[in-house]
Amino acid sequence: MPKPTTITQEVIIETAFDMVRKEGFAVLSARNIAKQIGCSTQPIYCCYKNMEDLKAEICKKALAFLQNVMLSYSKTGNTLLDLGLGYVQMAHAEPALFKAFYMDNVSNVKLTDIFPESERVVKIMKNSKECRTLSDKELKNNIAKGWMLAHGIASLVAVGMFVYDEDKILEILK
Repeated sequence: MPKPTTITQEVIIETAFDMVRKEGFAVLSARNIAKQIGCSTQPIYCCYKNMEDLKAEICKKALAFLQNVMLSYSKTGNTLLDLGLGYVQMAHAEPALFKAFYMDNVSNVKLTDIFPESERVVKIMKNSKECRTLSDKELKNNIAKGWMLAHGIASLVAVGMFVYDEDKILEILK
């Protein structure tokens, strides 16, 4: 009787995601994942047709994770400031993922695919007291300006060129 499969798709995804969180997408290979799990590459290729399919799964998981980190940040009560601070904090807490998605563009997306046109972000901003009176165009323009500033700071934090100091970052974003 064959031994039951113990290496599930979930184990593969979680292991690969943890690897990418620590070191970025450069370490993502079937051999490296198998080594980390302690198995051959066979279970990986049983679950995924190729590494591009696995990478796509990791991208979906990572982007949702990063967006939740950013959007759950709340300190000032000002939605736009909190989004900017959350974005910079995300770069500080998850530098490998931040660099992969927002600097190296591993998922090959256009800026408008993720920001500032993100429906989730626009909806959050529309519901904030400071933006209720703005037109859609004004709102998206404000989000774009704030995001560009926050992205510059976040990029510097992610690569270690700017020390993460929340009070100093808040002062700059204001």
